[in-house]
Amino acid sequence: LMSGVKNNVGRGINVALVNGKTGELLDTKFYDMWGGDVAPLIEFLKSIQDGTIVLMATYDDGATKLNEEARKLIAELGSTSITNLGFRDNWVFCGGKGIKTKSPFEQ
Repeated sequence: LMSGVKNNVGRGINVALVNGKTGELLDTKFYDMWGGDVAPLIEFLKSIQDGTIVLMATYDDGATKLNEEARKLIAELGSTSITNLGFRDNWVFCGGKGIKTKSPFEQ
């Protein structure tokens, strides 16, 4: 579900978008938060449509390049742990665009 690469993930934050009504996989991406840039992640988060289920998981380092704007956008998807995510922390999350409360699916 996350990607087609070896071990099924990329370094950083791995994201899968699922249609909340049909369960159809819409997109998968990963954003390198160690050697990459946070701007493409922010742009991607802003483009997510209401009603979309958002699955995220970190691999290696998912926090170094995260800034306040990116953390706020992820929090708006229902995350409560993103504000405390640190260097090489393990994190998995399932939330949604347009969610009105925190997600119970986060560790």
